[in-house]
Amino acid sequence: MARKNPRRNISRVEHLDRDGKSSGWLVRMQRKYEKISSFFSDSVYGGNRAALQAAKEFRDELESESEKLTTEERSAAPSTRNKSGVVGVRLHRQKDVRGKYEYQYWYWVAQWIDGRGRRRTRSFSIHNHGDDKAYRMACKARREGVASAHR
Repeated sequence: MARKNPRRNISRVEHLDRDGKSSGWLVRMQRKYEKISSFFSDSVYGGNRAALQAAKEFRDELESESEKLTTEERSAAPSTRNKSGVVGVRLHRQKDVRGKYEYQYWYWVAQWIDGRGRRRTRSFSIHNHGDDKAYRMACKARREGVASAHR
């Protein structure tokens, strides 16, 4: 198993304010659809290292108290950017330029993570199958792929 990054969810922030330079560490996390952030200033905590230590303690406490979404919950909840209505299914346009001519090919694409953690993708041409059938085929491929990954 890979080691956790000791500074995961923590980033360094340095900016100029009215009084001069303001520096510190920013902790940002999301747990069960709630976004959490907190800033740990070097001047308040007495230096860079002390502020980083306070940020790590805050992050670790949040991680131990709150639950993350499970893989199943994450894969079932569509993103606000999702336009197809189905998680893991998207519309893709492929441009092909040949000399002075440009061709466009449209596909419905299904994506999922297999049982070994690798990304799998299947594409269905709208030109060959029609829009509705290509969409249904992509949705079916996604469902079957996710189901085979959970075996």
